[in-house]
Amino acid sequence: MVQQPGSGLGLIVSIVVAALVFVLAIAATGGQPVAVSTPLLQTTNALYWTIGALAVLLAGAGAQFADRAAARAALSMSPATDDLESQTAWIVPSVATAAAVLLVATYHNATMIVIGPLIAFLGNAGALLARDLLDDVGDASHRTATTIHALVIHVVAFLALGAVYLNKLPTALSAMLVAIIAGLLTLETLERGAANQAIRGVYALLAAGVMAQVMIALNWWQTHGWTGGAVLLVAFYLISGVLLARTQRTELRTRDLVEFGAVSLVAFVILAITA
Repeated sequence: MVQQPGSGLGLIVSIVVAALVFVLAIAATGGQPVAVSTPLLQTTNALYWTIGALAVLLAGAGAQFADRAAARAALSMSPATDDLESQTAWIVPSVATAAAVLLVATYHNATMIVIGPLIAFLGNAGALLARDLLDDVGDASHRTATTIHALVIHVVAFLALGAVYLNKLPTALSAMLVAIIAGLLTLETLERGAANQAIRGVYALLAAGVMAQVMIALNWWQTHGWTGGAVLLVAFYLISGVLLARTQRTELRTRDLVEFGAVSLVAFVILAITA
């Protein structure tokens, strides 16, 4: 594949980011717990969140650099090739890393010493691999590439949104964080559509606003644990899916409405029963 240089850089970045999360997991596990109701603040301090923020920035910058290197490699090998560099390559790696940092802080146990870095590594490497496959327009298995891309986005969405819900943060703060996560991931989802950047940006803002409202409503639902994250994931699937379908076609088909509506309805019913 012409994007091997970018893939190699992405793998290096994924390993470095995972190593940083590993250090954070050790620090969070060994920290002295304090009596606060928010789990992610019980064993962490300002240094933890500073390193965590640096890990998120490194993941985003590294992914964007790797994507740029892949695009340049493609152009050098085939001058007629369109510039495949994306402005959103940083989104999924950054959100995946943020999810790992939040989950490590939330659980702060020995298990997260393994799980936290694994989430960071797979989130970064998986996102870049999915983008490599998606950008390889000559690949006969383009449909498989889009499926992998969507799967990576939704797994990262579940982990990140669930991490926010688990901590039962104040409504205004949790709604803002959910809006940021959902808006960014929707923007990345819409990369598979045909709309221009301005329209994708407007749709991403729309998704962010709706997801913030979902989070506000969810705070009134008497449920705990990962059920709340699953509800947010279903809402994200419905909203981003409808917006993606709208950018891929001039009109939404009945099939689209049935698919997203029926799947989301069944999922919501199951979650409501099991909550």
